[in-house]
Amino acid sequence: MSRRRTKYQKIIKEYKDASRIEIWEGIRDNFTFGFIGATLVVFIATKSDWAVLVGYLTYYSFMGKIVNRPKYVTDLGKLIVFPIPSALGAFAGYKLSYFLTHYFT
Repeated sequence: MSRRRTKYQKIIKEYKDASRIEIWEGIRDNFTFGFIGATLVVFIATKSDWAVLVGYLTYYSFMGKIVNRPKYVTDLGKLIVFPIPSALGAFAGYKLSYFLTHYFT
């Protein structure tokens, strides 16, 4: 149990040491990355050619930002800032992509 508590305390310390802007940018970027990736899957499945083209252009433009940023080295980044916003963005993208498909076609 103390091992788990130590892990939580480490994450809390990393949160306090990080700036709000740094955390916000990570959450924003990871949410957007998950969102764009999930919409592409739906666009391909619905065979919306223009939506696929716009989606790929957006995805690969954004990929340059993701690939060239510093790697997450803290547990806060690895366990919270990356996976949670990415998953929420992917779910939102999955849900909203049907609306976007009708908008593009």
